[in-house]
Amino acid sequence: ESSRDRASAPPTPPSSTRFAAHASARRESRAFLSRRSFAARAMSMMMATRAARAVGVADNHLGRHQSRHRRCRGSRAVGAARGVARGGIRRVARVLASSDSGAETTSSGAPAKKPSDGLKPSLVVDLAKGTVKFAPKRRQRNGGELAKDAAVKRMTFEMKDKGNVTIAQLEEEDVDDATNLVMDLFFKVRPQDILAKNRLRGEQAKRVRMGLMDGVKVSEDRVLLAAKVGSVLVGIAEVSLPDGNRFGAEKLRPKAPADKPYLSDVAVSPTQRGRGIGRQLVYAAEQAMARMGHTVVYTHTKVDNDAAQALFEKSGYEEPAEVKASLTQAQIAQRSSKNNPFAKLGLVEVGHILLAKQISLDSTP
Repeated sequence: ESSRDRASAPPTPPSSTRFAAHASARRESRAFLSRRSFAARAMSMMMATRAARAVGVADNHLGRHQSRHRRCRGSRAVGAARGVARGGIRRVARVLASSDSGAETTSSGAPAKKPSDGLKPSLVVDLAKGTVKFAPKRRQRNGGELAKDAAVKRMTFEMKDKGNVTIAQLEEEDVDDATNLVMDLFFKVRPQDILAKNRLRGEQAKRVRMGLMDGVKVSEDRVLLAAKVGSVLVGIAEVSLPDGNRFGAEKLRPKAPADKPYLSDVAVSPTQRGRGIGRQLVYAAEQAMARMGHTVVYTHTKVDNDAAQALFEKSGYEEPAEVKASLTQAQIAQRSSKNNPFAKLGLVEVGHILLAKQISLDSTP
């Protein structure tokens, strides 16, 4: 180095200034490393235009970095940051070139292994929030789930007072709304438990949500249906497949055959009743079972649930003669408790009625 260069060199900044500059350079290095890693993963799934944008962003960051730390050329951290930035740009360029030529190469220039034919990750871009993230991988559906998908068709019906309702399988995004609907319609608390009502409701809601989520994501022995008006969930229904879990319904008497489909939890929002949604839910459940090859569906209603009895009666359900003939004295006495005031308070258990219907594919609702 000449004496003229030493004379024209800027004075050495204080140690505190150098420490702050080095710390900033290290942060820049980590940031560039993160950007390089993201660019390398993103280029494998983005189009060439997005790749070009990523190159421009990396180049822009490099330019700002050079101008910001021009006085600290001798810093090792700054040199590392520059190297990371240049390496990131070169790697992005290689990915672009390989995507244009149809062949992929590794960082050393050797041909890359051919990717598998399995599921490939994708990006979820939220323009409103300005975020980009990797979409969760979808697991492969097994035979039972594929059979349910084939049986449950998305159906759209015209309601009594005009407007349409769409019925399809319950999806994960609707589980919370379905939980609230079930709790509003079916949760009751006994007078002696009134002080613990909020706690009991919370515990029950948690169990209901877990059960619905299991039915949507894991379970193969039941079908969950959802009715929507627009994007609003207004009704649900559940069908337990033969020999499947009935979540306590197997204890009801008279007992429904375990080897037949069992319809339960047909629920419609109170504000949407009288529009034919419940009947269409029942019809959609019957058609799903008919596509699976079943010819009969069973269900229970409480003796004091006049609305449910009217719904199933209009849908063609009736109590089998052999079941009516086999009623015990205790079951007959339970049915007589319909107007018992203690039953309305939950102090006395009311009886149930077992109903059945012969079904066939494409029968009228």
